[in-house]
Amino acid sequence: MKSTHAFAAAFSFSVLATSGCAMDTETPAGWSEPEDGGADEVGEAPQPLTSSPATTAEPWIVNLTFTGIGSRCTASVLTAHWLLTAAHCVDSLSRGALTTVSVSTRNAAGSVVNVYTGNARTYQHTFYDSGLTPDVDNDIAIVRLTGAAGVNLSVTGTARLFGYTSPWTSSSTSDRAFSIIGYGLSAAGCGGSDSTKRIATGFVMDRESFDVLSIKSPYGTRHTCGGDSGAPWLLTRNGVRMAVAVHSGRYYDAPSFSMKQQAALIPPKRTWMYETSKGTGLMLDCGTVCTERVYNPEPPPGPACPSGQHCCEPGGGTTCNRCLPNSVACP
Repeated sequence: MKSTHAFAAAFSFSVLATSGCAMDTETPAGWSEPEDGGADEVGEAPQPLTSSPATTAEPWIVNLTFTGIGSRCTASVLTAHWLLTAAHCVDSLSRGALTTVSVSTRNAAGSVVNVYTGNARTYQHTFYDSGLTPDVDNDIAIVRLTGAAGVNLSVTGTARLFGYTSPWTSSSTSDRAFSIIGYGLSAAGCGGSDSTKRIATGFVMDRESFDVLSIKSPYGTRHTCGGDSGAPWLLTRNGVRMAVAVHSGRYYDAPSFSMKQQAALIPPKRTWMYETSKGTGLMLDCGTVCTERVYNPEPPPGPACPSGQHCCEPGGGTTCNRCLPNSVACP
């Protein structure tokens, strides 16, 4: 395992604690690896993510456990068979590899509800690099549930995705204020049940740290924990929380001596999601909401000839002006 991962496992909110792999994290020169989650080292003493009314909000934000590789993340339900999460959650798997997963959420009463257990295939972004340099831009993955039943949409509902406009570059702080809802592990500084859905608020997207693929923010008044990787960054518009980005992790910004959050933007990944899903036979098409449909393109029909014959003079479409036995070559 790469050296960055040892630091990330202690100082990040990657879900891959049980597998020993962690989210991408920048390690500043001379920075010692903390042992307890890192809140004290930055002098901000931010509060960890704790239980909140988000426990039952947005049931489409689910707890995704990769039982096949012993790891867990937060994910967003896009359709009955497709979930959205972070690529680093599954970087130990080959693209398209089969694994087993368990998907759960919280119902209106606050109880844990399992909505899927079975096989799935994971597809990391084509250009995702799990090397030493954090690849936040492409830290995104889609997961196809192979079970016929898929996720129980009557329990979860599906995500609403924010359109690719630019409120996060607005001069208004309220336009750029967002929250993160995820399933953080009950690790040091992150007290609570692993199955509890929790919310981090008080974040404002940095206009200076925005580009066409990823966004960053100050550390905020709450920090996320292991298990929150893959969680959606949410902007509220007209009373609806909509997903803007996929949570990649937090990192130490040496120039400012502070922690920052970072995430991969969803809108510019829609084409990749569409093209990748087509190859699986179940096409995923996302706008504000996502749909899925069986995709099994058939080759266009050739000119028709009786059985045992082949066409020598196509007439256009499915017609043939001259058919000859298969044993006879066209003149």
